[in-house]
Amino acid sequence: MIFNKNKKPVVIAIHGFGKRKSKEFFNLETQLKKLKIDFKTIDLFDEKVEDDAHWENWIAKAQDLIKTYSFDREIILIGFSMGGVIANYLSNINNVKKLVMIAPAFEYLNITTIINHIIKPKNKLPQKFTTQFSEVINNLKDYISDNKVPTLIIHCEDDEVIPISSSIKYIEKINHENKILVTLSKGQHRILDDKIAGPIAINLIIDFIENKFLHLKSAD
Repeated sequence: MIFNKNKKPVVIAIHGFGKRKSKEFFNLETQLKKLKIDFKTIDLFDEKVEDDAHWENWIAKAQDLIKTYSFDREIILIGFSMGGVIANYLSNINNVKKLVMIAPAFEYLNITTIINHIIKPKNKLPQKFTTQFSEVINNLKDYISDNKVPTLIIHCEDDEVIPISSSIKYIEKINHENKILVTLSKGQHRILDDKIAGPIAINLIIDFIENKFLHLKSAD
């Protein structure tokens, strides 16, 4: 594929499970826009629409967003939690330059923990949506072995929802050298919102986007 060299790469972000959806990236988006880095995201579902309770549709929406830009732009994919698992899968079936996974949910404590820790009672999703979360993970997690793009994973050691052991285990499943896991000693699962871990994570992502990670070379 021939990219338009006059156009900078576009950052496409895929959110995790819960009603906040694309709002998860507010702090990251704010900083990227200050640097004039093109940022795009999308809500994968509307919890008020019963037909949206199908994980395959969520993947299709993210894929459509990528296709909008991939014909002439280099794509940098970012995924948070469940979105990290989705982003990894989509990086395998699209021409993606780089991948960032923030606390990716390849393994999780249990659905109840997720609901209790990251979803306030008034913001709980209908049961049909909760079931689809499990379907996303079960169907897509093994695609980590197909990953062939430079990958940055950021995870807090004290993550209360997705154990750090998950990222340690799954980064080893990536079958190439262009990968790095950065663990943060302080912070919560919602890293980008954390007062301490958030700014650190955002700076790491910016450095990765701007090719300042010497360990990770860009894909040809």
